[in-house]
Formats: sequence, structure tokens, C-alpha cells
Amino acid sequence: NIYFWTTATIPLTPTAAAPTPTTSAANVISIFSDAYTNVPGTNLNPNWGQATAVTQVPVAGNNTLRYASFNYQGIQFGAAQNISSYGFLHLDYYSGNAAALKVYLISPGPKETPYSLSVPTSGTAGWNSIDIPLSAFTSVDLANVIQMKFDSGNGSSDIIFLDNIYFFKP
Repeated sequence: NIYFWTTATIPLTPTAAAPTPTTSAANVISIFSDAYTNVPGTNLNPNWGQATAVTQVPVAGNNTLRYASFNYQGIQFGAAQNISSYGFLHLDYYSGNAAALKVYLISPGPKETPYSLSVPTSGTAGWNSIDIPLSAFTSVDLANVIQMKFDSGNGSSDIIFLDNIYFFKP
């Protein structure tokens, strides 16, 4: 009864694109997605002193954000967004080595609230799609959202992929 066994690990880079969104464009404010028109002038890599290296890479022909050496990363919207009549923040995320991931919405002050995402650390999981109720961002002025931020709380060896970041009405 001698055998070899290993735990399956998630590849560091996805080979399939994130799922294609199906929400009607009329009900979406898109920050980053090939499926929708994104908020013009949005800065996907503002200089906030982070160590993260941000690139846009094609994954199966779909533009995808890649955060390497990920500690935290901000996104500065091209203009303040009134999302108070929207219900959810949608995003697709993928990581083969991060243990934790948080997303924040930020309004002036700054007022920010984190939301912790579940990140699989083993197995064959691929892209994770999540619809976060905007009510989870309690201290944020949803009528005046200017930024969002992602952090791992972990450090510089993490690699994260993000796609289809948008607010939507159900």
C-alpha cells in the first residue's frame, strides 16, 4: 500500500476568460469590462505608493487586470459615481496563491468600507464571480463614490486577476 498523493493547486494564471456578463448595459455602470462601456477617464493604476505591478493582459482574448506583487491597489474613477439606486457591485476574480482579498468602495472623506472575499487556495477552482450588495458598504456615501481599492492583507507575492468590475441594478 505505497502510493503518492498531492493536493491539487490552482494555476497562477487563468487559461479561460472570466464569464461573460449578461446584465443589460442599461442597468450597469462599468469600471472595467470588455462587455460594457467603462466610466471614461478611470485610472486603473493611480500612484498611491503601492508595490503592485498592474498590467492588462489578454486571457483567452479578453482584457483582464493582472495585479502582481500585490499588496494593495486602487482605482480612481474618471468622475464621481452616484450608485445609490444600484443594488450590487459585481466582480470576477482569480488567484492561484492569495489567501485573502478585500474590496473597498471609497467616497470623499475618505470614507471606506472593506468587504472580504473568499479565495480558494487549493483544488481546481477557476474564476469566482460575486455580486456584493451595496448595503455592505455601510460608511460609504453611495451617491458620491470616487474610488475603489483591493488589498490582500498579505503581501508582495500574491497575484490577482480581475475582470467585469461593475455596479448594476437587478
